[in-house]
Amino acid sequence: MKRELVSVIIPTYNRAAYIRFTLASIAKQTYTHFECLIIDDGSTDNTRDILIDFCKNDSRFTYFLRPNNLSKGANSCRNFGISMSKGTFVSFCDDDDCWVSNKLELQLNIFKKHTHISVVTGDIAYINSEGVSLNNVKSHWPNNHGFVFKQFLIKNRTSMVTPMIKRGVFEKVGNFNTDFVIAEDWEFWRRVSYCFDFYSINEVLCFVRLHPENMTKTRTGKPFENYKLYRKLTKSLLKWGKYRFEPADYNLIYKIEWQRYRKLMANHYPGVLRKIEFLFQVFLRSITDGFHLIYLICRFNR
Repeated sequence: MKRELVSVIIPTYNRAAYIRFTLASIAKQTYTHFECLIIDDGSTDNTRDILIDFCKNDSRFTYFLRPNNLSKGANSCRNFGISMSKGTFVSFCDDDDCWVSNKLELQLNIFKKHTHISVVTGDIAYINSEGVSLNNVKSHWPNNHGFVFKQFLIKNRTSMVTPMIKRGVFEKVGNFNTDFVIAEDWEFWRRVSYCFDFYSINEVLCFVRLHPENMTKTRTGKPFENYKLYRKLTKSLLKWGKYRFEPADYNLIYKIEWQRYRKLMANHYPGVLRKIEFLFQVFLRSITDGFHLIYLICRFNR
């Protein structure tokens, strides 16, 4: 593989406490031919000063303050970064996380050996707010290796900070969906996994930092909130796949969706009366979704 440019995109907002460590881990990459675009979503702390100062000392790093008239959120920042980037390959990093020093090199070597692959991902490890290892590694291998559309219907099988993507992926499946704040990456990887093969390096490529600010953004875990999120994900996928999906694809999507709801009802709505209560909640929220759930029950609950 010739010396390809890699575009690294970092959305950020008020991360003065951690952003230096993130940028340092990228600056120390063993593969040096990259551009790093840092997209500021309107920070109100001294994040901007830190970024401007860092970019002055390394020409590979460029700071962007997004215009106020653009929609806010990490996905909007990522889409803006994609539009401004020039690399053949694209990677993303969150503004409080870090990479291992040879991440880009390892992934580019896979692209060189396996030219049909469009996404290369890997494992993550967790660190605390001080950057100390929590001795906790998360791996989805081999469920994120190969053609993994079914696996991504069931669960999100990669983090946002790990994969490297060929630019052509965005031309095929589109950019990130700005309607999603929770599970925004899962929505994207579902589309990607339908069209492209993944390659998973079964070793840690990134360190995800756990701290109070990001832990407050996790899902509530409430059963009906989980239902609403999965229904939203499915509806978004079906809208995208309207002119792409074959009958077998619809059957798989609906089958996995029903398995999700059946498990949710079994765990959180025991007994007939509780299940009726759940169905009533669905109808109150959306008559269309209520009839869709009845359809799934009649079709797959045999």
